[in-house]
Amino acid sequence: MSESPTVVGVDGCRSGWVCGCRSADGLTVRVVPDFETVWTDVVSAETRRVLVDIPIGLPSSSRRACDVEARRRLGSRASTVFFAPVRSVLDAPTHERASAENRDKTGYGLSIQAWNLVPKIRAVDSVLGATPRAHALVSESHPELAFAAFAGGPLTEPKSTAAGRRRRLDVLRMAMPDDDPETVYHETVDRTLRRELGRDDILDALVLTAAAQFPLEPLPNDPPTDATGLEMAIYAPRVPTPD
Repeated sequence: MSESPTVVGVDGCRSGWVCGCRSADGLTVRVVPDFETVWTDVVSAETRRVLVDIPIGLPSSSRRACDVEARRRLGSRASTVFFAPVRSVLDAPTHERASAENRDKTGYGLSIQAWNLVPKIRAVDSVLGATPRAHALVSESHPELAFAAFAGGPLTEPKSTAAGRRRRLDVLRMAMPDDDPETVYHETVDRTLRRELGRDDILDALVLTAAAQFPLEPLPNDPPTDATGLEMAIYAPRVPTPD
């Protein structure tokens, strides 16, 4: 365990951000109020990789190729990937204005789910824009892509159901054989309030933590960058197939 680099998997939640942390001391989960705190208090000098479930590189026009590819890979679970907004949407004051701006640039409106992510997109974008190390260390990922990679295919059970949570815990145990993700999950559930942190948020942060320990492949293979130099890519773990 001491040979493993420190990695962090981050997912948004109602009260801020939930972070799975894997280091020589083991596996832990922390909840912090903003992304600046993720960077200043969770990420350390020893951290080698941070995976976050939030759009990072943002297009100026058209939809991102990584979103299209991720949806294709997930098949029946495609709806779990929201199309990222164009960068100019970050300045929009309302969903109506944001949707009109997105439609003008891409031909598509902006879903309310994607609009609800905009404050968190702004927060991550601000830290990455101001901190060169964050720019280099933080990559976008997606929990369902990670679960699919570890399970050998997309999980059909919704994560909001008891069966879906059970299935994802089974996959996590397989992906993190040196840890005890199920105990960490239940301990986090017991010490947090549902109105602040959903159970699926914990699972998502943990699977991104697992993914961060593996070699990663970008979607698409040769990702473009946006107007600020950020990659428009979603990273998935490259899991060796059994012999």
